[in-house]
Amino acid sequence: MVNRTFCVIPARGGSKRVDNKNLTVINGKPLIAYAIETALQSDIFSKVIVNSDSSEILKVSEKYGAVPYERSQDLGNDTTFIIDVIKELIQKFQLTDEVCLGIMLPTCPLRITNDILDAYRIFTQHERKVAVVSVTNFETPIQLAQFVNNEGRLEPVFPADYGKSTRSTDHRAVYKFNEAIIFNSVGSLKEQSNLIGRSPIPYVMPPERSIIIDCPYQMEMIKLILSGKK
Repeated sequence: MVNRTFCVIPARGGSKRVDNKNLTVINGKPLIAYAIETALQSDIFSKVIVNSDSSEILKVSEKYGAVPYERSQDLGNDTTFIIDVIKELIQKFQLTDEVCLGIMLPTCPLRITNDILDAYRIFTQHERKVAVVSVTNFETPIQLAQFVNNEGRLEPVFPADYGKSTRSTDHRAVYKFNEAIIFNSVGSLKEQSNLIGRSPIPYVMPPERSIIIDCPYQMEMIKLILSGKK
């Protein structure tokens, strides 16, 4: 049977906080290469597609074994939703509803091949009909979150929960998407208004493999980790 499982790596050229983020060299390789190589090593994708508005990113991605796809330029700004990028690719490639997409963001370079395989195993166990989303737990429960009011004072976002206890262990665990991997069918993605969708199955990853590069200090952390330095 023809493998109808593709990997899509959305990688925008611009970046607000970290200049040229996806091409930043870490331990001898550009950031985008880590996502490509991990996807290829999993050996479950018939194609690994890098979707970008940057010709430089596409050129580098092809060097590392990915299929380059240049997205529409109007999908290259920082207000673009990734789901819209995915939907455009689905239309351009004329992917049918039963095709499975593994969506990986390059900003989570500490994912390992087993993360992809384990998430895919969960997806197939549910007959590829329910999305699987990788997540990690919030280090501090959101029930203890606070905001600054108009008087410049701290107030709890969730007063009822905050009033019960300020100990982390007294609150149920909550999770966030860690940008490592999503498995979903084309048919479902076409109907979604966001990347996560409704009631997906979680694949829980540990915090140490879930660092997301959004700010310069996180990039420096990743450089240290991947170089093997303490």
